[in-house]
Amino acid sequence: MRLLFANPNTSKAMAEIMVSEARRIAAPGTQIDVCSAAFGSAYISTRGEAAVAGHALLSTIAEHLDGHDAVIVGAFIVPAVTAAAKEMCPVPLIATGEAGLAAASLVGQAISVLSIGAPSRRMTEETVAATGLADRVVSIRDLGLTGTELTDDQARADTMAIDLAQAMVADDRADVIVLGAGSMEGMARRIQPHLPVPVVSPVGAAVCMAEMIHRLRLPKPGAGSYVRPSRIDMTGLDPALTRMFRGD
Repeated sequence: MRLLFANPNTSKAMAEIMVSEARRIAAPGTQIDVCSAAFGSAYISTRGEAAVAGHALLSTIAEHLDGHDAVIVGAFIVPAVTAAAKEMCPVPLIATGEAGLAAASLVGQAISVLSIGAPSRRMTEETVAATGLADRVVSIRDLGLTGTELTDDQARADTMAIDLAQAMVADDRADVIVLGAGSMEGMARRIQPHLPVPVVSPVGAAVCMAEMIHRLRLPKPGAGSYVRPSRIDMTGLDPALTRMFRGD
């Protein structure tokens, strides 16, 4: 199958972190292509950035979608960034955040989310609510780092993550921990040996779920809240996105 990995921010470095993990976990025969937003923010942590990222995501999917069986969106904060793309995309679309939480719900009752910084906490809570798992998530804790700080000193970030995750297990009684940011991809493998509960990589979960959906031959819904709308004429958009709205 062919997967399109769509990065809704402009950071090529962030995209490479996520895609390298995606390709590591993908089954033989799965081809993963990557595209990043042409405009917007390098890291999404506020509602304003998320709103722009939603537009940028639609544009990059419209430009690169042809020939792909499914789309993975490298975003933990799901509703603010991916809702419109789920509606407009003609093939199944999975956000890494929803995939990570769904996978966690299968291996543990009490879920904790380990993120990097406080600014996106409210949107993380909204993501949890959108997945229907609010009553299962017992804590959301963050490292107090920026994405740049995390990647610049990986060893320090890993040590901080282990300490915080151990507190989640001891104090919050977490059964499973989900990494809550794309820049944290790869961390699950590094910190897992130091922890007594599973640590879920959202990107890895998204790849496996996209492959599962493809094998099950589940189509894009033709009715309901994510049904693709009929022709919509837009002005001022880039040509690829204009064609997507027209249904061309």
